[in-house]
Amino acid sequence: MKTLASVLNGRRLCVTDHAAEEAVKDFGIEPSRAASWVAETARKAMFISGRVMGFDRKHSDMYGYNRICFIVRANEKAVTIVTVYPARPGATLRDRVENLLARELRKVESAETKLRRRNERIKAEFNVEIAILKLKMLRARSEATRLACQARINAINEYFTQLDADLLAVKHEKRAVAKTVAAYL
Repeated sequence: MKTLASVLNGRRLCVTDHAAEEAVKDFGIEPSRAASWVAETARKAMFISGRVMGFDRKHSDMYGYNRICFIVRANEKAVTIVTVYPARPGATLRDRVENLLARELRKVESAETKLRRRNERIKAEFNVEIAILKLKMLRARSEATRLACQARINAINEYFTQLDADLLAVKHEKRAVAKTVAAYL
């Protein structure tokens, strides 16, 4: 997607008084720095849609960044930010997105629970094997048998480490999905 900064191509970036006033009203920006804040923030904005209607009923482009919408009009000499306002999703679309995100979160939580249970079962089975190997090491007379048992115990412990790493990766994925859900609340 293209950013507003990439669209400038040497043209000036202008901010209307209306856009500065809206930034003060909607985002609590100080009036003295509202125009510069709008310009700085708008440079990071991504193109969303063309031919949307501005407050003055003229067609413009819409850009968005960090839940902020910018209505932008361009000509040969300048790119003008006509207005700025907070992005508030419509109820039907917001509900769909929330349902989708909730479903994804449930899916990841289910995968985490399933993996945790599987890992606990596998670890229990291998702990029995480790106990048998330790007993075999105590009874063994030859050094080769003791070394073989210790090598098998070490391999099992490495497998335990891999199981824990897999579970940790799922937990990180769950945290990322949960952060996404929180961003849409």
